[in-house]
Amino acid sequence: MNSYLLNRALGSISPSTFHSAQTVRLIHNLEPAPGIRFSSTNQPATSKTREPSPDEIYAHKAGANVLAIDQYEGRFLVSGGADPSIHLWDLEARGSELSYTHQPAASISKFSHDDAHTHAITSVSIYPFDPTPSTIITTSHDGTLKLSALQPAVITPVHTFKLDCTPYAHSLSAHPSSPLLVAVGTSEKPVRLLDLRSGLSTHGLPGHSSAVLSVSWAPHKPHILASASTDNRVILFDIRRAGHNSAIATLDMDDAVGLVPPRSTPSSYRSRPAFSPHARAHNGPVTGVRWTTDGAYLVTAGQDARIRVWQAATGANTLVHFGPRVQNTSSSHLAERAPLILPHAHMGTGHETLLWANFSDSDDRGEIFMLGLREGTFIKRLRVPGLMARRSQAQVRSNALSAARINSLAWRGNGASGEGIEVFSAHGDGTLKSWVSREPEEATSEAEEAEQADRKRKRDVLEEIYRGFVPPSA
Repeated sequence: MNSYLLNRALGSISPSTFHSAQTVRLIHNLEPAPGIRFSSTNQPATSKTREPSPDEIYAHKAGANVLAIDQYEGRFLVSGGADPSIHLWDLEARGSELSYTHQPAASISKFSHDDAHTHAITSVSIYPFDPTPSTIITTSHDGTLKLSALQPAVITPVHTFKLDCTPYAHSLSAHPSSPLLVAVGTSEKPVRLLDLRSGLSTHGLPGHSSAVLSVSWAPHKPHILASASTDNRVILFDIRRAGHNSAIATLDMDDAVGLVPPRSTPSSYRSRPAFSPHARAHNGPVTGVRWTTDGAYLVTAGQDARIRVWQAATGANTLVHFGPRVQNTSSSHLAERAPLILPHAHMGTGHETLLWANFSDSDDRGEIFMLGLREGTFIKRLRVPGLMARRSQAQVRSNALSAARINSLAWRGNGASGEGIEVFSAHGDGTLKSWVSREPEEATSEAEEAEQADRKRKRDVLEEIYRGFVPPSA
């Protein structure tokens, strides 16, 4: 980093290059911050009540399922649990302290409001067009999608869409030309579209033959939607079309070439059709689909223990291999599981970093992998602190309710807390954990100390010899 500072001072590199290098450094320096906690218990400790231990501090009484951060300032975090409860957290309340316990700025549960969700929360997002968060969107196993208003110290449901099925994920485009349609992936085959203007369910997008676990709007084209399903397929929809014509393309893991324009190919070459009912993106249910920030690539995750990167323009499988460490298996329940994409400013497309929380029914180890998008390089492993000590004790909770089970990830950049990059994780035991960018401590080794002592001894000897040649002053 010192070379970048020197070259920037000399003017030999541009501000964008320096910014990108700084962003990469912050991402690579992510470390756990166990002193930052999230507690939904508002009772303060007094002289008559003991201070709760870190193992007794939970954001949700049951598992913490989903997270979302506002897209303007990155100040507010929303979490949804299996209680079911929803909490709004002010991330700037702690300042720059690395030992702090957050309290909810607003909350709602089935016990505090008659119109609240009655079953576990499956997805949450913050309405992206308000500088100050005013509305959140949530789905639940109770078969509803709710719009809730954020007010001081309270979250109030204002409208409910009854879906009559189980919703797993939803997505609302943040594009300025967004049609304000919420796409919902459910236990039914079509992708559901809900109109925020009219408050009605408009229509469905047919194409899948099984439940839809993940949906994501294209960031550069507000009419393009990607969906991932348990039928092993990823379909791209154009919502301007009707019926089966809305499915315009599928991703095929066996296609490393993609759709090629006829003019650039020999007359004997036949490009595959854009949409094929036989194309498969994974050899197992596809649990997540995400776009890169500029819409140039799609990233998908499947229960075949694979993460795949696709060229959005051609649908070609880039064949990036992320190694055998990736796990993504679940036989107990269906849920969206997608990688978290951290963009690198000004470095161009394909240079993003992926964060993937390993997920395994048999053995959750509480680990997050940091991977390079372009080459699939393994950069770093982040481990949930304190798990080894807990594993040595008797396991009281099931694997699905353990601290090692990471259900969701969210991130923010350039926060006022001073970290620059901060990542949050939701865990099966109901806790939320924080990961912040910190400079590695430069500990002086024994060899360096010995070398410094030897240099000091030689300087002292030289000083003594020099004094022997200089006559004393009169």
